[in-house]
Amino acid sequence: MKTINLISPTNDDSIKLAEVSKIIFKSKKSTVLTGAGISCNAGIPDFRSSDGLYNMVKAKHPKSVVRGQDLFDISLFRDEVSLSVFCTFMEALYVSTKEAKPTETHKFIKTLKEKNKLLRCYTQNIDGLERSCDLNMGIQEGHLVVKNENGVQVQQSSITSAGQFTKSWKELDVVQLHGNLHQLSCTHCLTSYAWTQEYQSLLSQGLNPECKSCHEKYLERLYSGKRMTGNIGLLRPSIVLYGENHPQAEYLARGLNHDLKSRPDLLLIMGTSLKVDGVKKLVRSLSTSIHSKGGKIIFVNKTPLSSSSWNGIIDYQVLSDCDEFVKSVKREIPDLFLTQEQLDSKKLLTPAKKAVNKSNTSDSAFTPPTTPTKVKVKSEIKSEQTIGMDLIYQIKKEAETYKRMNLSIPTPELTPASSFDEETFKPALRQVSKSQLNRKIKVKKESKEDVKDEKLLKRVSPTPTNEEIPMKKCKV
Repeated sequence: MKTINLISPTNDDSIKLAEVSKIIFKSKKSTVLTGAGISCNAGIPDFRSSDGLYNMVKAKHPKSVVRGQDLFDISLFRDEVSLSVFCTFMEALYVSTKEAKPTETHKFIKTLKEKNKLLRCYTQNIDGLERSCDLNMGIQEGHLVVKNENGVQVQQSSITSAGQFTKSWKELDVVQLHGNLHQLSCTHCLTSYAWTQEYQSLLSQGLNPECKSCHEKYLERLYSGKRMTGNIGLLRPSIVLYGENHPQAEYLARGLNHDLKSRPDLLLIMGTSLKVDGVKKLVRSLSTSIHSKGGKIIFVNKTPLSSSSWNGIIDYQVLSDCDEFVKSVKREIPDLFLTQEQLDSKKLLTPAKKAVNKSNTSDSAFTPPTTPTKVKVKSEIKSEQTIGMDLIYQIKKEAETYKRMNLSIPTPELTPASSFDEETFKPALRQVSKSQLNRKIKVKKESKEDVKDEKLLKRVSPTPTNEEIPMKKCKV
């Protein structure tokens, strides 16, 4: 059995935690066993810790209760004082569970269901917080208890068909092994009742309400003159006490066999010290089935187990608060906690990121690194070179035109330079100063073609102005 201490973790603990997270992520049929430890962060105390329910009861009623565990024993119905303390304590616990909110561990169980990984959750808790997470829990009464002709209650599970049983069992997400605090049941006829203000008020005073069903039967037999049989039952929370058989024991046994045949591949034990005999048997049965498939058993609790009695049964022991363990798993495998929409959007983004990374890798491997700025400069140089070549061609053409026109123009009479007619040559000449040409042409000396263009520009002289045209003497 490997131990992982998340209270003061080491590097080795981090490696083992990654292994556990991977096992949970790969599991397809997970079973979960929970105890009171998963509800402590919701404000509901556990049983056996220093500030748990047992010590709390003993501190409040030191004369009436010898041990806190005695308050949850079936023998308390023999003593009126113990029964009164039990009623008062159960009413206070019921009020606290109504105000409590689901913890991270409860939400984690819901996540396993949403990911189609949850086969079944078995809980020892009676607070019913799983119902707040929209988990199907409890067993419908129509599938459990019916009455025969004589009004005697019988187990429905013993007479229903296999198909009906399988359908009803598969509807369950959470199986309450120790009953449900949010229901009341009769100690005589087992009829279930919901909590009302009247019942809650009586229980807070340490009084057990009478069963209305039993009372009606009593009056019916009394008025008809029949012999009185039986007693009028009392209402109590529908929880299983020590020394008491579970009212749906046969149904639960069939359900457990159904889950074992489903071949689960993981058992998560969270928030329980595994002190109850029935729970120990459940863990050993599930362990045999899971290990036969190559699955793992993971135990999560603040207090460690006895390694001698659980070696070979439990594979990983995680010493941690249950909610902190869930948060650690969430950091290791965040995809498990994402909704389907979030996963779909992530899948769409992943190929795009890979394509960008691949293109960047290929470019850096075969070409020198470039930047958008450099590309822009090259394009500007190319455009400037094109403009320069156009100007050179235009200058050449104008120079040839000037030569031809210079030969064909008749020689004017000799006149002073001040009276020279500028309009004569204006249509044929285009004034382009050297400074204007230098500003427009910006040729980079990076290639041989650029050098040739620059030499060509030097050979081409600018168009002469009127003052620079030489005066020729004319023969008279």
